[in-house]
Amino acid sequence: MITVSILDDHTMVLRGLETMLEDSNSIKVKATYKKGQELLKNLQNNSYDVLILDINLPDINGIELCKRITKTYPNISIIGLSNYSETGFIKNMIRNGAKGYLLKNTSKDELEEAIKTVHKGETYLPSILKNKLLNESIGVKSSSFIPKLTRREKEVLQLIAKEHTNEEIAQTLFITVKTIEAHRSNLILKMGVRNTAGLIRVAFEKGLLV
Repeated sequence: MITVSILDDHTMVLRGLETMLEDSNSIKVKATYKKGQELLKNLQNNSYDVLILDINLPDINGIELCKRITKTYPNISIIGLSNYSETGFIKNMIRNGAKGYLLKNTSKDELEEAIKTVHKGETYLPSILKNKLLNESIGVKSSSFIPKLTRREKEVLQLIAKEHTNEEIAQTLFITVKTIEAHRSNLILKMGVRNTAGLIRVAFEKGLLV
């Protein structure tokens, strides 16, 4: 029996994934968590074969959490979970120890296949994401592709373009500097760039800034 834990800050996502796996004869969900710190605390006394890990969490960066868990608990196979299909997120999760990556609209069959695949020590990616990575590796990238940004990410992007610091943006939007740092990192990943200069250039090219 493959034991699984799930970390996602949305109750509906947690319940949906649990429901998809409840009839499985070979997979058992042992625990669900809504915060990264809660998971870390419980990992000290519990062991799971597979962890399904949301990338965007309220209390900790999911990619950093993946790296930390992989280092401390190398026997746990991690599957990244996200709404983001941008290759930057996928590659970052894999680089930091994840064995797989799923989108939140995953099917029951795909979810089970992913869990069984990473438990065997192999890497799992849905076909659509494999194709995106392959096309990018051989230089086939649609110039018309425009990343989907949240309302908050758009606000942060506009302020970055006006050369505001993270501290100034945090004060303007009444959120923490840590949250701004997370938004900035997500924007860089979504745009497929390496730094703020590249972020602004690509944002202008794609019409996200005027």
